Amino acid sequence: MAERTHLNWFRERLAASRAIEPKDPAPILAWREAHRSSIRFKSELIGLDQVRDWSRDEQGNVQHRSGQFFRIEGARVESSGVREVATWDQPIMTQLDGGVLAMVARETDQGVEFLLQAIAECGNIDTLQLGPTVQSTWSNIRRAHTGRRPPMLEVVFAEAGVRTVYRANHNEEGGRFWKKSNENVVVFLDDEGVIETDMKMFYWASLSQIKELALTDNVLNPFVKTILMPL
Repeated sequence: MAERTHLNWFRERLAASRAIEPKDPAPILAWREAHRSSIRFKSELIGLDQVRDWSRDEQGNVQHRSGQFFRIEGARVESSGVREVATWDQPIMTQLDGGVLAMVARETDQGVEFLLQAIAECGNIDTLQLGPTVQSTWSNIRRAHTGRRPPMLEVVFAEAGVRTVYRANHNEEGGRFWKKSNENVVVFLDDEGVIETDMKMFYWASLSQIKELALTDNVLNPFVKTILMPL
C-alpha cells in the first residue's frame, strides 16, 4: 500500500500556488543551455565486446563484474491474442533490485517549487535532460561503481526536517526491464539545512514551468512526469 501521509495537504498547497507561481520556462532552459555548453561529455556506440568491466557468462548473458547493476538476459514470451504475435524471444534487462526516484519540494513566496536535476546520460539527446531530484538505482546508492554517492540522498532519507508527501512503487517499463520496480517519492522540505549536496546542477521550478517543459522537445525526462502524476 502506498504511503500518502501528507498528500491531501500538499495538493492544497499546489492549488494555492497556481495563482502566484512562475509559468515561463525560459529561465530554466537558459540555465540548462549554459550548463550544457560548459561541460565535457562525449558518448558513442561501441561493440559489446569492447565494453569495459562487462562480460558474457556461459549462457551468453551480459553482466557487470561487480554482479550488480542490470544483466542482459533472454526472455521467451507466449501470448493468447493480447499482442501482435503469439510468441517471441527478446533480450531483456534484469535487476535484483530497483531504484529510488524522488522529487524534493519546498514552498516560498513564489509558491511551491520542485527541485530538478540536470542529468547527463550517454543516450540523451543534447546531453543534459532535466530529471527528478534523485534518480538512482540501489547499485549506485551502494556505490558498486566505486564512484561518488548519488546527490540529494541525504534529503530523501532524512529523519528530520522533511515530510513524505507520498511514496509508492512503480513498475519500470516492462518491454525493457524484467519485473523491475522503482520507489517513487515526493518529499517536502521543511528545513533547507538538511541539504548537503552542491546545488550547481539543480534548479527549483514550479509545476507550471515543469508542465511547459514537458511540451518542449527532449528536455524533460520521463521520470519527472511519472513522479508528479499522482499530485
